[in-house]
Amino acid sequence: MGTKTLIRLLIVLAVIGGIAAIFHFAGSGGGVSREVATTNKTKVFSDFPINEIAQIHVKSQEGELTLKKGEKAWVVSERDGYPANAEPIVGMLRTLWDLNIVQPVTISRSQYGRLSLIAPDEAPTAEEAATIVTFKDSEGKDLHSLWLGKLFERSEGRPDPFSGGMATSEAGRYVKTGSSNSVFLVGETFADVALEPSEWIDKTFFRVEEIQSIEIVSGDKPEDWKLTRKEGEADFALAGAKENEKLDQPKVSSMKSAFSNAQMEDVFIGDDLKENKPEETTFKITTFEGFNYEISVGEKNDLNELPLAIKVSGKFDEKRVEGEEESDEEKARFDKIFADALAKLNEKLTAEKALEGHVFKVRSYIVDSIIKKRSELLAEEEPAAPAPSGEEVAPGVTLP
Repeated sequence: MGTKTLIRLLIVLAVIGGIAAIFHFAGSGGGVSREVATTNKTKVFSDFPINEIAQIHVKSQEGELTLKKGEKAWVVSERDGYPANAEPIVGMLRTLWDLNIVQPVTISRSQYGRLSLIAPDEAPTAEEAATIVTFKDSEGKDLHSLWLGKLFERSEGRPDPFSGGMATSEAGRYVKTGSSNSVFLVGETFADVALEPSEWIDKTFFRVEEIQSIEIVSGDKPEDWKLTRKEGEADFALAGAKENEKLDQPKVSSMKSAFSNAQMEDVFIGDDLKENKPEETTFKITTFEGFNYEISVGEKNDLNELPLAIKVSGKFDEKRVEGEEESDEEKARFDKIFADALAKLNEKLTAEKALEGHVFKVRSYIVDSIIKKRSELLAEEEPAAPAPSGEEVAPGVTLP
């Protein structure tokens, strides 16, 4: 057999194999007859109006969620209009605009439950219910909707060490549009489409750097304290230290990086806000950059979570101190460096002031290492050496 003949034969076999690919669903009932293989790239939405969408509504049997496009940014309605993380929203819209059909699925309406494509209000079980994502314009008019069904799992061709069967991975999802009964398999899983509002909010938080002083204010004034230092690399000193008070530096070393990696989990609203008041302890912090923070936290719950509120202000040097012998080129370069640094400080201040007026749910590790009493920061007194008895003791003799 010649080389050309062999190549032609391989091409014919590949085409026949692609056309003949049929996937059957296991289980009784046999509602899904087949999926027709196709190499044509057909979009799920032929006219997805990505620039007109101003509202996104997600609904399942577990609940509902609404995202709205505000004047400045997307917001989460279930969090009283708190800003949403725009990145996954924009990413989802772009994905839908260019979402292609991998394979059309031949299925009767009576078997929608097998692919989890029954309307949430009508599905007898959660496993049979779809997640419906509806897209609306600024006036609330429905533009399109996508029903998200069962995930499509592809075999990886290797044993699963946990289940004992063959390993699989999520490779797509069964979907249908609200205006059609046609079902499709697409190559996207839409794993980011969540119903929890906390999964959508913008979790950009504050960050404290280069602490100059840190003070704790609690209900026990004698145990409150304030630590200060003159330089960024120096150790803290205890403000107003009494004669017998000496700081144990290893015990206060964690204060230098307090709130340097603060992260928030959610925003309290409604009844949750009433039950979570940040009135337990307040930290007052100044930084060498010119920031002033007032951070209040509340009581920790059984899940090691607590409420936190923040107030921030800043006062920065507006003019650079010029060197004695700067050339015009050096002056221009240093002025630009100073202006860029000042712009970043003001940008940081603006972003962090936007957090004021909210109460956030945070993990208690943020403050566990710095909520300490004044007495817990002090070095322990060394025991005094025993006074001599005044009696001479012969070598090798021990007094009782």
